Amino acid sequence: MDSTSSSRNGRATRSSLACLPCRSRHVKCDGKRPRCARCAEIGQDCNYARSRRGGLDRAALADRRRRLAANDGTSPASESSRQRDTTTQQVQGQTPPLMVGDLHHESNERVNVGDAILGISIPDAGIAQPDDIENDTLINAYYEKFHGCHPFLLPRKHLSRLHQDPHRQSSFTPLLAVMRLIGHIYTSHEWSTSLRDHIEACFLQASPSDPIMVQSRLLFSMALFWHDYKDAAKLEMDAATSLAVDLKMYLSDFAASHGRDDPVLRECWRRTWWMLYIVDAYYTGTLGTMNFRVADITATADLPCEEREYESGDIPEPRTLQEFNCREFSAETIHFSSFAYLIGAVQCAASAIAIAPKIATKGDSTHVIQAADCSLDGWRLLLPNDRKQVMDKDGKIDELMFQAHLIIHVSTIGLHRPFSALKFNAVEHVSSCAREPPLDTPIPDLVNVHTVRVLRAVEAQIRLLALPVPEFHHTPFTTCMVSEGTLALLSACSALFKGTQLSTARDQIRMTLGCLKVLGEVWPRIARNVREIQTIAQTVLGIGPVGKNSATPSSSAGPSFGGGEESLDLFTCVPSNDTTNSSSLGSIEDLCGWYSLGELSDLPWGMGSG
Repeated sequence: MDSTSSSRNGRATRSSLACLPCRSRHVKCDGKRPRCARCAEIGQDCNYARSRRGGLDRAALADRRRRLAANDGTSPASESSRQRDTTTQQVQGQTPPLMVGDLHHESNERVNVGDAILGISIPDAGIAQPDDIENDTLINAYYEKFHGCHPFLLPRKHLSRLHQDPHRQSSFTPLLAVMRLIGHIYTSHEWSTSLRDHIEACFLQASPSDPIMVQSRLLFSMALFWHDYKDAAKLEMDAATSLAVDLKMYLSDFAASHGRDDPVLRECWRRTWWMLYIVDAYYTGTLGTMNFRVADITATADLPCEEREYESGDIPEPRTLQEFNCREFSAETIHFSSFAYLIGAVQCAASAIAIAPKIATKGDSTHVIQAADCSLDGWRLLLPNDRKQVMDKDGKIDELMFQAHLIIHVSTIGLHRPFSALKFNAVEHVSSCAREPPLDTPIPDLVNVHTVRVLRAVEAQIRLLALPVPEFHHTPFTTCMVSEGTLALLSACSALFKGTQLSTARDQIRMTLGCLKVLGEVWPRIARNVREIQTIAQTVLGIGPVGKNSATPSSSAGPSFGGGEESLDLFTCVPSNDTTNSSSLGSIEDLCGWYSLGELSDLPWGMGSG
């Protein structure tokens, strides 16, 4: 469906106003309300920019054009003509380059090129572009709260340095807008529609082939997703991935050619590709789609350096992916960064899941142990001693290694649970992190081996969560990794644990929910996931609803979750012995932490010797 409609004389006329999703993707829009044909076809939200009422009237706009013309040495007519040409380019899906004159304004008047060209009204509150990045409150919040979880943007002082170049400022505008939205989310614990509108307007003005747009869209996708704008998040992630692939960001030459003689900028581009790779894997695991789009791309981009080197600007000669994947054959110990080990963990998890059967059968049990486990165990066994501990002597957590270990664990749980004694319960389907259950899997001869593997992976997850830190602060993608371990632990509580072990496991579940609640204070999707786990736990453990206003067991009303998800009648869900798939993995023997499942040889169900 295009954005033109036929007039009475047969001429095509342009829609007066395209919706924001169509604008952000540079496609034509018919402008229908409340939903345009394109958005209706793909079933996504359709939003329009706010009215310009309250802004400059026509006389004021004409006066402003005359002032701009006087400053630029052009006539009002030529200015108007240039503006019409620019409008035509926008409608045809082309983004014109920003001109210096477009950004000229009086000291008491904030003018945005999008206001004049597109008729977009950008609310004033908190949207003025920061001149001093290092002292901008929302930018600071971004770096303090989010950057360490996904450190692929330029370090603050280096971004501030490059932003001072007038020729580069317009390129950074959309990126800064997204950073400020994320900073706002952390400081206010709420979404900002005005900041989102501003971001989408900035995206419209940006060059569609600017590599900074890969960073901008990747960041925006994460913010949208964890605020439960799932469809919009997918659009942004698809756009970021397509642009990165079109630009060949995965090749080593890209960083060299786009980083010029700036080693920090070259490092930034390497990190951008690899973070796209990692986040794509996170989405695949979180959504259970098994659609890891960039997994099969042969990447030659060099590996990122250590975080302290990146922050300082003292960038060493980068290591290659081939060196990392052949590290077991090196005669001498080669140092790789935490970022590199996180990339390796994602590779191993992807490889293991690819090897695992889509529909598990009894005969697949040995195959999983012999083939899929090798990839995951190889990563763990080749870790140098300083990478096995995710907390240093000063109590600081290495966030990237924290994520890497969790990935290995969640992959192990997902591979082994279908063959273990930890049955899948029917109520687990309410979890947005749960996988589609496999068909009934006959109990294999090595059921004890699979069960112990799952329980050790869960134990290792608990140890990571229990690290003594002042504040539980991690990437929101931690949620589904942890949730799947919790679902397996709930199954163990129902089928295996008794007495002290059951009491300890209940404490572990309580702690896990507490950790996720902390993240849920910032990200609504995590808060919803916590409610889902609470519902599952109440059913599996047979404790019923909790709270003054809870329904009684005779009631037919059950909790309902937001986002258009199906409501669940808690009391119609009966525990089942059907096995199903759920994702989680591995174990580490020497992570510091508190809670422990105890000696696995003491388990009461006779599987100590495996």
